[in-house]
Amino acid sequence: INRPDLAVMVGRNAMQNGLTDHAATAFPTVSVPAGYEDNWTIIHAIARQESQFDKTAVSSAGARGLMQLMPGTAREQSGKIGLAYQPAALTTDPNLSIMLGSSYFQRIYANYNSYPLAIAAYNAGGGNVNKWLRANGDPRTGAVDMVDWIEMIPFQETRNYVQRVVENAVVYDLMNPARAKSTGAARLSWYLGKSRPG
Repeated sequence: INRPDLAVMVGRNAMQNGLTDHAATAFPTVSVPAGYEDNWTIIHAIARQESQFDKTAVSSAGARGLMQLMPGTAREQSGKIGLAYQPAALTTDPNLSIMLGSSYFQRIYANYNSYPLAIAAYNAGGGNVNKWLRANGDPRTGAVDMVDWIEMIPFQETRNYVQRVVENAVVYDLMNPARAKSTGAARLSWYLGKSRPG
C-alpha cells in the first residue's frame, strides 16, 4: 500500500509480540533522490525516528515532513542548495524533505565529524551540542567516552533520539549491506567513532 509509516508500526508491534521474522517490516526503505545515495543509511535512520516515514507528520514543535525540519531550517537549507523554499511541500514531497534533511545533516556532520554529535545537533541544535561539549568534555579528543557523553545529554528526548538513530543506522546497515556505511562486526563502534567495541 506504499505506506512505510504503517510498516514501522506493524513491524514494531510484531517484534514486541515475538514475531522476529517481521523485522524488515519495521525498517522500511524509501526511494532516495539522485545525488543523495551516499547518505542512504542516515536518511533512513533519521526518518524512521523522526516521522516513522510519515511524509505528512507535523510535530508539536512545528517540525514538518519525513525528515522533520523546522520551517526556518528548511528555508535556510533550501537557499544553501539552490532550491526555492516551498513550505507546503515539506509535508507533501518526501524527496524534497530528504534533500533538505540530508544536506542539512551533511552540513552538521562536516562541522562535528561525529555521527552522535551531528545527530544530537539535528535534534537539539548546534548551540546546545556546543554547550554540552563545553560542560561535559569532547569525546572526539578522548576527554570523555562517547557513550558516557551521550548519557550526559541533559535533554532526555535528545539522549533517546541519538541512541535510537544510531541503532537504526546499525540495523539498516545490517539489513542492506550493499548500502552500508559501516562494515564488519563492530558497526555500532564505527558510528560511535571508536576503533573497537567497548
